[in-house]
Amino acid sequence: MEVLKERYSITELSTCLNITDHALRFYEKEFGLNIPKDNRGRRYYTTDLANLMYQIKAMRDQGLELKAIRKILENENIIKPKDISVPISTEQLPAVVSKRLEELSSAELTMIMETLNGIKEQLFNNVAAEFISTREHISKEIHSSKLELGACVENSSRKLEIKMDKHFQEVDRYITSWRERKNTTLAGKLKKLIGK
Repeated sequence: MEVLKERYSITELSTCLNITDHALRFYEKEFGLNIPKDNRGRRYYTTDLANLMYQIKAMRDQGLELKAIRKILENENIIKPKDISVPISTEQLPAVVSKRLEELSSAELTMIMETLNGIKEQLFNNVAAEFISTREHISKEIHSSKLELGACVENSSRKLEIKMDKHFQEVDRYITSWRERKNTTLAGKLKKLIGK
């Protein structure tokens, strides 16, 4: 999340993070966050709090449970462990803040890498599933086309066989008719010759 302001209202932050106001209040309570209020009593989130809420939401989006998120934030000293408070002296503050910024950047990079690896794996799985689905679809289409082609060839063979039978029958009739005419003509000629 790119921070553009120093203060966010609960509505602005919930819109930026694409979560409900209720979820923000729930995270405040769950992680023991002290959210400042303006002179009218309305919550406002500083840049640090906005970034923290972003990290919490990102970890939830990755499927981490609240206990795991709390442990991560406690281990990184982003939030205090419950019932334990460790005061930091003013002399230590710059070093602690500097270290926290380095750790935070490292944690964010780790989170981004994990997210990218998850996206890469999901993309690979989606492409593999699509490939398998496409291959199965093409295989079914080829099988269907073979069946259609086989049926078409068989149908054409039957039609050709029927036509050939008709032609052979016609040729056979023609030959028979020709023989009969020839025999009648020859018999008639013989009768004429014999009868004379």
